[in-house]
Amino acid sequence: MRRIMGTYSEKIKLTKTALDSAEPVTTEKGNRQRVLFDTALPGFGVVVGARTKTFFAQRGSRRVTLGHYGELTLDQGREKAKAALLELQGLAPPSSARVGLAPKNQTISLKEGLELTLKTMKAKGRSARTIGDYEYLMTRYLEDWLNKPLASITREDANSRHHQIVADIAAGKYATVTPKNGKTYKKERTEESGRYTANSVMRVFRAIYNRAARQYEGMPDNPCIAVDWYREEERDAAIPDKDLPRWFAEVLGLDNPIRRDYLLFVLFTGMRRGSAAEVEWDHVKWDDRALYVPNPKGGKDRAFFLPLSDYLIDLLKKRQECELTNKAFPNSPYVFPAESASGHISEPKVKLSVPFSIHGLRHTFITQAYQLGIPEPVIQVLVNHAVSARSSRKITRNYYTPDQEYLRGPMQQISDRLRLLCEGSKKSQKGQAVVPEKDPKK
Repeated sequence: MRRIMGTYSEKIKLTKTALDSAEPVTTEKGNRQRVLFDTALPGFGVVVGARTKTFFAQRGSRRVTLGHYGELTLDQGREKAKAALLELQGLAPPSSARVGLAPKNQTISLKEGLELTLKTMKAKGRSARTIGDYEYLMTRYLEDWLNKPLASITREDANSRHHQIVADIAAGKYATVTPKNGKTYKKERTEESGRYTANSVMRVFRAIYNRAARQYEGMPDNPCIAVDWYREEERDAAIPDKDLPRWFAEVLGLDNPIRRDYLLFVLFTGMRRGSAAEVEWDHVKWDDRALYVPNPKGGKDRAFFLPLSDYLIDLLKKRQECELTNKAFPNSPYVFPAESASGHISEPKVKLSVPFSIHGLRHTFITQAYQLGIPEPVIQVLVNHAVSARSSRKITRNYYTPDQEYLRGPMQQISDRLRLLCEGSKKSQKGQAVVPEKDPKK
């Protein structure tokens, strides 16, 4: 018996008895595949694994899978091998009926792979936003690949498209956006933003390919193995303590009360931008001084109650009484309403002298929580972070379910700390101009 690349091969006359009794090779490191070549029909053989025995035809370095023993008899496998060997020699046209084409491991398209992946994500309870992102990235940037067989996309194709996306974005190809509300606008795009997008597109493509490969045995290696991933710098950094007073003062000076209060709400709750935008008045539990978050990242199974600090209760009361908002959006169920298909704000584009992002406000909340010395498991619960059970310590944390009233203390601590940093000294706030509120629709 010869050992080649972790497998063991030998030549025997394949018979039903020999096939039935064939076992993988047992080594100190575990079971290894045994490859049996038929002496009666050169080029015909079977790979004996722990669970399956798979027929193949081979000429030189080219090997074609024919099917599994059990689904095919030995005689059927040998007949298919004869036809496949003629094809490998170029003496017969390719047969689409041959099991070697499998048929799905060579024909499943990107579109079919996407549908399979989305079905899996829904079964796992992934959020609608994440599912939507997968669909958007594939239909937006890989539309011309949707009907291509995944197996036909080469490593060179994947790496080339990764670079092409960056070039296209820098040239303004995807700058025009028409959201569901029909108001077309142009995004400000740079080569840097193109790099992040290109990485995201190919990460999703890689996940789809891997899901298809798990379903259909025998697909080529994932072509994303050749992608030269762009380095990604942290874009959602927390606002430094020294800049918080200036940021806070400029936010208070915004003339749109909905945008102003949304930014403050995200900072003082640490919520994700989407979950914060979707908050409804029915979710505010005034008597319990808590906010119900019914559909956070991770799906409805991870719904939770978030304690509200004194500052947040005051903010929400003023939000509810805001005359301009009530006049512009009467009877809206949303705390932060907007003229959009969803009926609520999405991600306001606000430029201040202090650089920040909406998600960066969440980073600021978490940073202050750590600086206060609040235990990490408590912070994870407050911000709805999943705990990956890869160690006994993290498995123990999965059992940690603190009482809502216990969480209220840390939440108030973080809020007080943020308020102290934002408001600064009286001297720093003196003379700050008060900007009158304007119609939030404008």
